[in-house]
Amino acid sequence: MKDVVLLGAGKFALEVARYLEDVTAADPQAGYRIRQYVAVAGEPTHAPAELTVDLAEFAPEPGSRVLLALSEVALRRQLIDDVIAKHALVADNIVHPSSRVDPAALRGTGNIIGPDNYVGVNTVFGDFNVVNYRSSFGHHSGVGSNNFVAPNFHCGNSVEIGDDNFFGLSCTVAPGVEIGDKCRFQAGLTLFDNAATGFSYLAPNRVKSLKSL
Repeated sequence: MKDVVLLGAGKFALEVARYLEDVTAADPQAGYRIRQYVAVAGEPTHAPAELTVDLAEFAPEPGSRVLLALSEVALRRQLIDDVIAKHALVADNIVHPSSRVDPAALRGTGNIIGPDNYVGVNTVFGDFNVVNYRSSFGHHSGVGSNNFVAPNFHCGNSVEIGDDNFFGLSCTVAPGVEIGDKCRFQAGLTLFDNAATGFSYLAPNRVKSLKSL
C-alpha cells in the first residue's frame, strides 16, 4: 500500500478519496492510504481536520506521491506548475476498477478516471486530466492535459481536446471536433463545431438572463 497526499481538501477531494477506497479494495497491495489533505486558499475545507494542512505549511520531499484533487482548472494549473513540478512530486494515474481504460491510453501522469467510464481504442490522454463518472471517449481521440470532465460527458471518435478545459455536466462532443485550450462548456451543451481557445460556450436555450454592465 502506498501513502499519498491529496492536493485539495474540499468536496471534490472527498470524492477522489472514495475512488481511492475502491481502487484499494480491488487490489490492497497496489492500493493507497491517504496521509494528508492540503487545503488551498479559495476552496472551503471539508476533509478531516486531523489530516488537513494548509498549502503554506506543506513541505514535501522530492518524489512524494500526490494526487491533484481540485475541480477549478486555473487553480489546478497553478498547483501543477508551482507545487508538483517545482518539488518534483510523483502523481500516479488512478483508474477506478469499474472503468474500461487501456493502460496505453494514459501516456501522461496524474490522471484520475472515476467509476463507469469507457475510453475507446487508440484514444490517449496527457497529464492531470479528471474524468468523473459515466462518461465515454470515442476511439482514436486525443485529450491534452489538465482537463476537468464532469459526469455524463460523451464524445465521438477522432475528437481532439487541448489543455485546461472545463466541461460541465452532460456535455456531448460530435465526432471529429477539435477543441482548443482554456475553454469552459456549460452543462448540457452539445458541440458540433470546432471550439477556439479561450472562450466560454453556452447553450442558447439555457441562458435565462444576462446582466448589463
